[in-house]
Amino acid sequence: MFTRTNGRKSDTLDASFSYPDTSKSNISRIETTNPSSALITDQVEIKGTLAFDGNLEFNGVFEGEIISQGTLNIGSEAVIKAEIHAAKVIVKGKVQGNITATESIELCDQAELFGDVRTAKFIVAETATFRGRSDPIEGKATTPEFSPVFRRLGSKSGK
Repeated sequence: MFTRTNGRKSDTLDASFSYPDTSKSNISRIETTNPSSALITDQVEIKGTLAFDGNLEFNGVFEGEIISQGTLNIGSEAVIKAEIHAAKVIVKGKVQGNITATESIELCDQAELFGDVRTAKFIVAETATFRGRSDPIEGKATTPEFSPVFRRLGSKSGK
């Protein structure tokens, strides 16, 4: 259900949409050599599953799931409550939900992220807010091996 206000009484529009099955075996992708770009403005509210290729700058309100093999740029006006799976995610607005990115996640100045992240590269600006857990994508980072080195301190008997 969508609600519009144009300085007068609220008009309510009921709309029912049928989303295609987004299971991995049913997703068809168009491969291009020139990555496409799209913009969703701050006047848009979406609820459901959003799947795209290429680059998307999102400035509206979203609730649901975002799936992409491209770059998701979350604008400073965006408010998102979603599970996000993309190659690269740049956050300038507010996000509540977990993010998995195969390349990188970047939290810019004044960004807010409340959720866990899994990525190869995680960049957090000094003035960004992050509350959650960060884990590397498997195979991208390994824990260094620490072997404690103990040495026997010689006793000095000056007594």
